[in-house]
Amino acid sequence: MTVLVAYATHSGATRTLAETITETLTAAGVPAELVDVDQSPDPTGYDAVVLGSGVRIDAAEKPATAWAKSHREVLSSKPMAFFTCSGSAADPAKGGKQKAADSFVEMLGFSPVAVKNFPGWVIMDKIPVHERLLLKSMRTPTGDFRDLDAVRAWAQEIAPLLQKG
Repeated sequence: MTVLVAYATHSGATRTLAETITETLTAAGVPAELVDVDQSPDPTGYDAVVLGSGVRIDAAEKPATAWAKSHREVLSSKPMAFFTCSGSAADPAKGGKQKAADSFVEMLGFSPVAVKNFPGWVIMDKIPVHERLLLKSMRTPTGDFRDLDAVRAWAQEIAPLLQKG
């Protein structure tokens, strides 16, 4: 059994979460391979898929959405988990909900075995200038909000779900 851990990121935070998930699954005896969706990985040869996406202005990254759409049939035939990474996920007012994740799952047309929204970072130097202006105008808190222990815990939680297939 091998799990594809695919991700799309614009600032790098989602990659660190995907790396943590890959390492945790592998340590739990579930071999996993990390691949950026920009490399167009073929999910056919994997037993399960974990897909992660950064969030940009309440939407999943376009490369993640395009990749999932192009492989929808294959993804729906095997266990798949989905996670997002965004600075806004750290907002307690959201209660762990993320509009981007809800819209993405609706677009998929099937329910993944697990969906999780993780806080990422809002580091202005890593964000395109036009987005910085928007975030500043919205008074978005800046900083690194990632919780890798929570990411590891989720990876351990989903390991048995990914093995059901």
